[in-house]
Amino acid sequence: MARVLVVDDEPDVLEVMRKVIDKHGYDTVAAVSGEEALEKIGEVKPDAVVLDIMMPGLDGWEVSKRIRESEETGDLPIIMLSVLSEKKDRETSFDYAGADWHVSTPFDTDDLFFILDLAVSGKRGKELEDKIWNAIKRDRHMARVLDMINPKILEHDYSFLKK
Repeated sequence: MARVLVVDDEPDVLEVMRKVIDKHGYDTVAAVSGEEALEKIGEVKPDAVVLDIMMPGLDGWEVSKRIRESEETGDLPIIMLSVLSEKKDRETSFDYAGADWHVSTPFDTDDLFFILDLAVSGKRGKELEDKIWNAIKRDRHMARVLDMINPKILEHDYSFLKK
């Protein structure tokens, strides 16, 4: 069973996220701050991190950046989950923080679990691209995932889907 670290400074949001992700079949570990998240990563060795951006102290972008800078955790899949939904916010998640995905709330749980399943599967590059194409062929709404994924992961131009 894959282990997911969920980080949010709002206890109610954190509890709901834990329950939803656990119900989907993951072993969920929680952290209420960026500092606690960095500690727990070393302790529990998660397969992916779902990280809120707006937190006191170390915000999610800074936590993600530190995860990327560490040799031990540099390849850890990071999903930013935030009310911040502007293009500049996604670009900060990708370019500054090095996150793999940026999911804006409110979100569709199917989209989140599709992304989470991709994250813990360890698929990148061509394998990830093939999985996304297959999902889009099955269900066109999955094209929304393309707005949430770091474009550096994919080489293919999906812009035609945004028409």
